[in-house]
Amino acid sequence: MMLLVMTVAGALVGMGLLLIARGLSVSPTPLAAVVQDLHRVREHAPARFDTVVEAAAGRAVRDRKVDLAVLERSSSKFVQDRLMWALLGATPAMAFLALHTTQVFTLASPAILLLGIIVGAVCGWFYALVDLTSDAKKARRDFRHALASYLELVTILMAGGAGTETALYDAAAIGRGSAFRQMRTALSAAQARREAPWLSLGVLGTRLGIIELQELEASITLAGQGARVRESLMAKAESMRLKDLADLESEAQARSETMVLPVALMFAGFMLLIGYPALAGLSGP
Repeated sequence: MMLLVMTVAGALVGMGLLLIARGLSVSPTPLAAVVQDLHRVREHAPARFDTVVEAAAGRAVRDRKVDLAVLERSSSKFVQDRLMWALLGATPAMAFLALHTTQVFTLASPAILLLGIIVGAVCGWFYALVDLTSDAKKARRDFRHALASYLELVTILMAGGAGTETALYDAAAIGRGSAFRQMRTALSAAQARREAPWLSLGVLGTRLGIIELQELEASITLAGQGARVRESLMAKAESMRLKDLADLESEAQARSETMVLPVALMFAGFMLLIGYPALAGLSGP
């Protein structure tokens, strides 16, 4: 039994060290190598670690593709993060198991510690989903802030005499950040395909889960051209600012409400500290 426990613990530690080393050694592939790989003759090759990870990721990210897209993360990176969180969750029980094996410290039986390793790994595995959802929510909020600024730039350019498509392209070229970069990529693809830029923005909104981009596509499509488009974009930017302000106010209110419980507990502890000597004196002989 002890040999089995030590084997499982060693395997988990080795897997964690392998993932850490691989994550630290990954570097972006040069563009020339990517182009050369596209033109080479394909041959059947045995499955590599990347292929196995991608296959596992295809099953693990069925409902997380939108979150991964808005965070610009690959499916293999998501699987590696989940394994890392699983390893972190199992680490405390593994440490106690190692101390128990070396007779340095005895907390519980090896079976309970092995069960703790499994439970910690499972909790870490599923906590990665919570972490991904939280990061995606923050990324979408930042994207909406950038989109509101983008729409204001578009309306300013249109007020200066630029056409709708020209204003959309030029405003995306002015901004910086992840949101503007993704919008520039979508607009460049639309320009290459010779299609309306707002259609490409709508597709981007669907892929990233940004409802405001889909609404932008519908607004421009319905407004047509000219002043009606500018008025529609101004109204859209104003509504986005008001929505963001309302979200910030509700978040601040929620945080204020969560502070009530700690303050109440501190007050109760203070009253107990003051009243205990008097109660002890009354109950004494």
